[in-house]
Amino acid sequence: MTRISVGDASLTNVLARQGAELRGQVQRASQEIATGRHSDIGQVMRGDVAPLLAVDASLARLAAYRTNTTDAAFQTAAQQSAVAGLSQLAAGITVTLMGARDFPTPAQISATAADARGRLASAVGFINMQASGRAVFSGVATDTAPLGRVEDMLAALQTAAATSTTAGQVEAAVNGWFADPLGFGTFYQGGAPISAAPIAPEEAADLSTTAMDPAIRDTLAGFAMAALIDLGLLAGNTEERGRLAQIAGQTLHQTEDARITLAARIGTVEGQIESARTRNAAEATSLGILRSDIGSVDSYEAATRLENVRAQLESLYLVTARVSRLSLTEFMR
Repeated sequence: MTRISVGDASLTNVLARQGAELRGQVQRASQEIATGRHSDIGQVMRGDVAPLLAVDASLARLAAYRTNTTDAAFQTAAQQSAVAGLSQLAAGITVTLMGARDFPTPAQISATAADARGRLASAVGFINMQASGRAVFSGVATDTAPLGRVEDMLAALQTAAATSTTAGQVEAAVNGWFADPLGFGTFYQGGAPISAAPIAPEEAADLSTTAMDPAIRDTLAGFAMAALIDLGLLAGNTEERGRLAQIAGQTLHQTEDARITLAARIGTVEGQIESARTRNAAEATSLGILRSDIGSVDSYEAATRLENVRAQLESLYLVTARVSRLSLTEFMR
């Protein structure tokens, strides 16, 4: 029977501890070779991790800016598309409406009015456009379409112009309703304008455009005047119906500059957002490289260290194996 002395037991414990330590070194070296990063950044930086934390904080801030710029880019692109759509709708009927008083038959006025009514519905559809599931002209109420049904708008305008007998009176009633906080202001279902969105250090994008913008509101008024003709307003008075169609065309023509200005304003914000995205991406790339360099490991040094530790571990296993076989018989051999 093999007898182990106190000295043998102590040696066994020492060998076991050394084996555990060497196995840990092998695991760490293998991990560093596989990932290319130090397993203990704190040890490499001698406990001063402030530079690393500063880089991580900057990267986190840039990630937030990236989210903001992405959302803002979607919103402004959708708004730009909607304003372009309004301009195309207006351009397709403005000249025809302005020449309505010269139409030889009432049927032509009616046909043009019906076209205007359909364009009004399309215009409302553009204003109710969404980007990534959010209404882009509703201000802070992004989960709500800014405008209600076209039929409800026209019904309210019919009521406002019910006593009108001339084109001028209808024009005043329509413009009054669109300017009235209890008219179009109530029909608008969105919220207050969105606050400027931070897109870069000390820089924010203006996303405050809503369906209450005068360029949008006045364009809708122009379509609405002509659409009311299709609903029978001023029926029987061909002269005034032609006059109202002409006024509607003039309104759409006069609002062209406002739409161009609105598109330019949104385009300026788009350019600002894209510029910020480019700068932020470049900074994030630079910081990412710096972050990688801080924690990177010399692969050659790590591989050399791994081989050395493996050699030590193999030697330790040989010693451990020989110690485990010690007995009087083995000692006498």
